[in-house]
Amino acid sequence: MGLLDKVDNLDDEKTVNTVAKKAQPKKAVAKKAVAKKAVAKAAKPAKAAKPAKAAKPAKAPREKRIRPSGLPEGYELAGKMPRYIGWLINFAWNFGLAIGLLAIMATGSPSDLTLPIAGSLLMIIVNWMVLPIWTGRNIGEFVSRSKYINGSGNKPIQIHAVLNSSLGFMGLIGFILMFVYFQDLGKSGLVPFIIGALMIVFWIVNFFLKKNSDYSQGIFDLAFNSYLVNHVATGTETGWLARFESLGDFGDKWQKKQAERQEKAVKKAEEKAQAVDETPDADISED
Repeated sequence: MGLLDKVDNLDDEKTVNTVAKKAQPKKAVAKKAVAKKAVAKAAKPAKAAKPAKAAKPAKAPREKRIRPSGLPEGYELAGKMPRYIGWLINFAWNFGLAIGLLAIMATGSPSDLTLPIAGSLLMIIVNWMVLPIWTGRNIGEFVSRSKYINGSGNKPIQIHAVLNSSLGFMGLIGFILMFVYFQDLGKSGLVPFIIGALMIVFWIVNFFLKKNSDYSQGIFDLAFNSYLVNHVATGTETGWLARFESLGDFGDKWQKKQAERQEKAVKKAEEKAQAVDETPDADISED
């Protein structure tokens, strides 16, 4: 019986295995279905790719602002005569009354000079700071019809006019300090004397630098790229500015007189030269 049971069991296992093997094709069918789905998915049109964002245009490099150098076009440098007239007027305005007051004080006069001294200081401040800051010009430049411009043809910054006007005061104050403290060099007067000497040296350097410069520029003119040029009034000035502009008429008359004097001097020199050339010929003919 045992053998028959084993044979029956073997037959059962075979049938089970064959049934299992028959069932396997179903999985293959499922795999085929999955493959069909994959093919179907692949057959679907792919989504259109998003267009790439346009690249931002590169920013153009900023142009470097080149500071203009040299005298701008359309302007003419002030000549020697306008410069001389401007210097002389400024000197008379700033120091004329002050020198007169110092002379009176040196004589020991007991008169009260408070008001004249205050008036002298007011004149100096107006020409040294008020007018240069307000208009960019001082009294001497109004009379000589001249003005300062920078490399762009515009009015320089206000500090330039103030520093330029300070050069005359610097030289005068330096001379006074050296004169007053010369006898006290061994004591407390050495430092003021040195300060005065430095002021005079600075003024001398500025003078020779302006004299030998191609554009007649001093220390502050070179530092601020400024030029003293001839000024032409626009005719639209009103009020106090128009009155200051009218001072140029006095300067024009002065320049005409100076030009006439120079012409007369040249004619006299030529006549003298001709007379000298003719005298030897006359002496030879007489011999």
